[in-house]
Amino acid sequence: MENPFYITGIIPEPYFCDRGKETMWFVSTLENKAHILLTSPRRMGKTQLIRHVYEQPAIKNNYYTFYTDIYPTTSLHELVLFLGKEIYSVLVPKGKAVIDKFLAGLHSLAGCIGYDPMSGMPTFDIKLGDIHTPELTLEEIFRYLEQADKPCIFAIDEFQQIAQYPEKNVEALLRAHIQKMNNCLFIYAGSNRHILENMFNSSAKPFYNSAEQMYLDRIPKDVYTAFANGQFLKAGRKILPEAVSLAYDLFEGHTYYVHNVLHNVFAYQNPDKVVDESDINKTLNDILEEKGRTFASVMNQLNYQQKETLIAIAKEVKTSSVTSVGFVKKHALKSPSSVQYAIGALLDKQLLTYQNEGRAKIYSVPDRFMQMWICRIYG
Repeated sequence: MENPFYITGIIPEPYFCDRGKETMWFVSTLENKAHILLTSPRRMGKTQLIRHVYEQPAIKNNYYTFYTDIYPTTSLHELVLFLGKEIYSVLVPKGKAVIDKFLAGLHSLAGCIGYDPMSGMPTFDIKLGDIHTPELTLEEIFRYLEQADKPCIFAIDEFQQIAQYPEKNVEALLRAHIQKMNNCLFIYAGSNRHILENMFNSSAKPFYNSAEQMYLDRIPKDVYTAFANGQFLKAGRKILPEAVSLAYDLFEGHTYYVHNVLHNVFAYQNPDKVVDESDINKTLNDILEEKGRTFASVMNQLNYQQKETLIAIAKEVKTSSVTSVGFVKKHALKSPSSVQYAIGALLDKQLLTYQNEGRAKIYSVPDRFMQMWICRIYG
């Protein structure tokens, strides 16, 4: 029996949990030729939602669909490379004529494109050093999208990364190209809500008011519980509603982590046993033990103040008073100023995140498994 709790790859329709309203809104918005800004906490399911939308007949049958995660990128050069590689990988199954049309338009990279001697197919083995004029190559990529034989949709995940590039005109450069395009729609997605909303809601920014916006929140508990119970029943197995409820509550409905626990329960528990709360706790313990070496390695790369600050915030789960005297004393930290300095470094390392609630910044450890592991090891 196929494990119904997918944690990687594209989730087939029968195993996709809820998001019906969001899917309908996405399809309708794209059919009405509007760009979309999608924000959510990390691992809440935004990538899977985009891929799910791409599988809907109205989209799949009428558009070329592209998706790239630019989280690892640190420059315009890398952005251009990621965009080009994604277009090439999507077009390869369409045949040599389609690939040739795309690559023929990349005049700035003409000398770097080779051919597979066995198949005769052109290869996109471009390296960063081959991109000498990223602005020109970017223009050529957008020109292809505009002239493609089918309308295109391009999802760029972790779009907030462009705000960190050393090139200071990237937002304006992208917007200048995109606002002239009629054949390609863009989905801007990301987990850093405050940066993205500032990019799209500030009148001083190039992307101001240029996309319809959706915030992806957790799946309601009753909906998720019914889904999980249903998947076990289809497999001729049983899980107690209390067990699903425990998994959901442990992670406050954070889809990836709940799914991950149930994935492992389904895979490794005796199929004849009714899964109860003890099985959820045992599976979670196994996951944390498996990931412990990686987490320990991360902690060992931090200096003392960074480590102590991260531990303190992990113990609080969520907190806004990180530089208060009370917080510093409670966790035996050095000083408010040292905490502030450590937080800056931890944010840069993506070991901390925050959400704005009014004027307050609510800090948390984005990896919930790591947060739990820290509390167990340093509790």
